[in-house]
Amino acid sequence: MSNENAQMDPATAQGVILEGIYVPSFVEKCASLGVSFPNEDSLRTALATVSKLKEAAAHQSVDLVKSAHDALCQASGVATPDVVATRKALAKAASEKARKVASQAIVKQALAAHRSA
Repeated sequence: MSNENAQMDPATAQGVILEGIYVPSFVEKCASLGVSFPNEDSLRTALATVSKLKEAAAHQSVDLVKSAHDALCQASGVATPDVVATRKALAKAASEKARKVASQAIVKQALAAHRSA
């Protein structure tokens, strides 16, 4: 059996891909954008930062633009679309509750008695 077909453990395989493909591609892309790394520690920190950013983006359930819009609305005192929708829903629920209460016979009698007094 040739060495090429031998199974590699997952950690070693990940290291080969990281060091042989990902890191060189990352460095090349950064260089094309005018970013260079003065030493290996700086490169490792940049890679760790990118990894954390990707992890945060993957776990972020709220759209970044929506979050920024909501924060801006909150900072400027403007109601966000979610707040406006919640207010409308609460007003509608309160209105329906008031109609339901007002339609009860006892309430109609109380209102009629109040008017005639």
